[in-house]
Amino acid sequence: MSPYYLLECLVPHGETRLAVGVYPSLDGIDSWSLGARFDRPPTAPIGLQWDPDSDGSKKALYDATIPLLRQDLVDALRAVGVDNLDCYPARIVHPVSGEADDDYLAVNVIGAIMAADLSRSTYADPSGRRRIDMDFDSLAVAANATRGALLFRLAECTSGLLVHSRVKDGIEAAGGFGLNFVAPEAWIG
Repeated sequence: MSPYYLLECLVPHGETRLAVGVYPSLDGIDSWSLGARFDRPPTAPIGLQWDPDSDGSKKALYDATIPLLRQDLVDALRAVGVDNLDCYPARIVHPVSGEADDDYLAVNVIGAIMAADLSRSTYADPSGRRRIDMDFDSLAVAANATRGALLFRLAECTSGLLVHSRVKDGIEAAGGFGLNFVAPEAWIG
């Protein structure tokens, strides 16, 4: 059994969560999902808005265009040894109430590892590159390829964030933050 899980923040059926509206384009940053440091990192807080058409509680992790993690989640990740997060201040304002949230960080996860054991995975590779945008219906992790990394992007499908069981255990011990840890063989991404 793999010591890795895919990190997600799924909304339970029948519940709603506040969503982030349109993500801004930032000069010098093409993508937050490649696992590489930015040549020109943001120097000011990144301004975002909550989607006024959404409601519910706020998630600890928003993993879309610009990954947003609450400060307490970043602190918990660092407490278990994760040291490959480049974090930038973010401010999320509700466009109707004007309420501002300053407790989220825009997070660039540094490191993309080719860790898929394709001989045991179920996947499609529409681009034929075997990098960045593969589609998985089941993932087998080649544990020897990870070199024990605690958190990284899957190079074959960079929307996938993998965490070691040590991180999973530490996050769960710290309260879980509403996160989901999906077994690789059950992951669709």
